[in-house]
Amino acid sequence: MEETGKMKPRVSLIKGNDRADNIRKALRLIDSDIDLSTKSKVFIKVNFVSASNQLAATHVDTVRPVLEFLRERYKGKITIGESAEVPAIEAYRRFGYLDLVKDFNIDLVDLSEGDWVPVEVYDSSLHPMKLRYSKQIAESDFRIVIGPPKTHDVVVVTLSIKNLAMGGLYFKIRPGMGGPPVDSDKHKMHQGHAVHNLNLYLLALAYSPDLSIIDGYLGMDGNGPLFGNPVEWGVAIASRDPVAADCLAAHLMGFPLSDIGYLWYCTKKGLGTGELTQMEIVGAELKQCYKQFTPPPDYAAQKRWRNEKVAALIGL
Repeated sequence: MEETGKMKPRVSLIKGNDRADNIRKALRLIDSDIDLSTKSKVFIKVNFVSASNQLAATHVDTVRPVLEFLRERYKGKITIGESAEVPAIEAYRRFGYLDLVKDFNIDLVDLSEGDWVPVEVYDSSLHPMKLRYSKQIAESDFRIVIGPPKTHDVVVVTLSIKNLAMGGLYFKIRPGMGGPPVDSDKHKMHQGHAVHNLNLYLLALAYSPDLSIIDGYLGMDGNGPLFGNPVEWGVAIASRDPVAADCLAAHLMGFPLSDIGYLWYCTKKGLGTGELTQMEIVGAELKQCYKQFTPPPDYAAQKRWRNEKVAALIGL
């Protein structure tokens, strides 16, 4: 994220009954914050936790208004990418993404087929551990993350920061008709609640979104991020400060920042703004947008993410 000085980060908040229109309005409210004049490799990270469950995936009606917004301002390369439990092309086809290629002159890529750069995180014994991260994401000069708000089975909620962090990790699919991955750095990230939150912060430090868009027209609560229940919310959030966007979304979902370790680390280490009073929230009123999401089943365990030895590794 580019420096914004001491100004409060602007976060747009829209409440409405049309998914695409919500996104259009959210982007218009922060239009002046988005300068693409020096950019040449825009990357859009969507979220396909499932290639069959639309509720768990980024809806194409969210992506279209973003591409319209971009193409009004930018003529360069745009790539949409994701890695999934099946070849990404299957998800692109099933969710209606293929028409975007000709409509907006963009590329659809399967990140599992790309090249990788090393990133250092920690294992459960707090020993350094090298993982592989998408070179395409790493080398892009403007990273946009678009996805639905969902509860999560390890870190309470998954929003834009976690989407980019986990989605960029090495993931190879077993040959044949799907099946479990033969090798997956995504799975290696799961080192217990305390370390997983630390590692998400470290990936955010290395590769953070430049623009976060949260499509809360429908969310997921309970047993997310794949098997939860639909939440009719009608909200859209967008910001150049991904920490602010995610913290606002989590707050409106009923989850305090203190329960979400990776976002807490991001705020304490200055990656973005977590306090609502320090944000310029434009659009809908907060009281219109509160929606208590049912917590994940093991919420009590997830909230016990704090660990002095983990915090000491990053100077907290």
